[in-house]
Amino acid sequence: MKRAMAIFLVVLCLTLPAQVMAAGEAQAPAQAANGVVQVYAETTLSDGTVHAGVGSAFGVGKVGEQTDIFITNRHVVTAANQDGSLTQSQRVYLMLEENSFSTTIRAVESEGQLYTTDDLPPIYDIKTDRMIACKVRYISEDYDFAILQATEPVPGRVALELAAGAETLGVGQQIYALGFPALSDDVSTATGWEFSGNYYQQLPIYTYTQSYNSRVSDVTVTTGVISRFTTMVSEGDVQVIQHDATIHGGNSGGPLIGPDGKVVGINTYSATNTESLNYAIYIDYVRQTLDELHIPYNVRSSWGWIAAVAAALVAVGAGVWFVLRKKGTAKPRAAAPVYQPPQPQNIPGDSRFRIQGVSGYFAGKRFAVNGVVRLGRDPQLNQLVYPQEVKGISRVHCELTVVEGKLYLKDVGSSYGTYLGSGQRLAANQAVELRPGDRFSLASQQETFVIDVKGGA
Repeated sequence: MKRAMAIFLVVLCLTLPAQVMAAGEAQAPAQAANGVVQVYAETTLSDGTVHAGVGSAFGVGKVGEQTDIFITNRHVVTAANQDGSLTQSQRVYLMLEENSFSTTIRAVESEGQLYTTDDLPPIYDIKTDRMIACKVRYISEDYDFAILQATEPVPGRVALELAAGAETLGVGQQIYALGFPALSDDVSTATGWEFSGNYYQQLPIYTYTQSYNSRVSDVTVTTGVISRFTTMVSEGDVQVIQHDATIHGGNSGGPLIGPDGKVVGINTYSATNTESLNYAIYIDYVRQTLDELHIPYNVRSSWGWIAAVAAALVAVGAGVWFVLRKKGTAKPRAAAPVYQPPQPQNIPGDSRFRIQGVSGYFAGKRFAVNGVVRLGRDPQLNQLVYPQEVKGISRVHCELTVVEGKLYLKDVGSSYGTYLGSGQRLAANQAVELRPGDRFSLASQQETFVIDVKGGA
């Protein structure tokens, strides 16, 4: 009996470390969620307009302890001016409590229809007493990441461990994407369109207010596998992890972790025409910058896991000793640009601008451009709607806007890009003036339009 018990104890000692590590991996996503925060960024652009958006970030520093240093995407804390240049956000906060941020869209009623106008921009309401202010400590010029420093450690938010490199995992291995996708806030309180008075040219004005309902602990976790490691040439030869864990707007800046809870990448890009193509930039870029700036990370005791295993062994040994002492037999005992509501149409009027399909799905067709015309796959959000089978077209791909008699083209964050006739790819939210005779393409030259005017050039 004693010999059998001794053999059992030896086997248990040999297998327990692996069991402890496996249990730790099973808890990794829940533990890593404690290191993720939601970011609010507000930017006054060069033309005086205000842009507000939300994203995600994760802490670095002494692993498992509160921190004030967070990693996010560059595009979370910047916004594009009409000339394509970037302006750094002047107000950056970490959102702690629900309903700490809301946006109100205003529209004019005319002949029974609601229309937006640039004279009535969105109203952003933030409650700073439910947030912690941040400063942007570093923005990468080459890659889409930034480093934030909060004015104080964030209660309950801890530093995560960064993997030695993105490729410490292999193709086919399980990963988890963590963050605050904006779609998760679609269930938050929305007022619907409400009358607010006749204060614009004596016309009735209606408002639509949407409040974010996320608390700092309401982190969304999705899972998938690594599809491949690749390079995105269009984004400056950045190395990325392609994976199929679902991400949406608002996930930007959140961590991609492996089964052990270590961060291997930053969720940055998504092919909006399919949920299986998502991309995280390598964590290697962040580690290199943290080293250059002498910002500590991955600070931890190397004896931590050994102490855990030793404690478990002591507990098991004590239990076995107790069983032997009683000379009895053991009995079994019972483990992510800000949500926008449905947009009304713009104030009608003939601008005389026309776009002519040169190639692709709209080849040979001609359309007037008045106010704002959006192109994409979603019939609820676009005026020119592509069918699902046309590859490379995003849910909302790009938009044409007429402002003071001039026509502007803007990419709205498409996955495969909007291109000018010269082959130049527009940066997200970069507005470029187009003139009669200019061409632009969606995703590739297979979907090309030319600018014309009423009656021809």
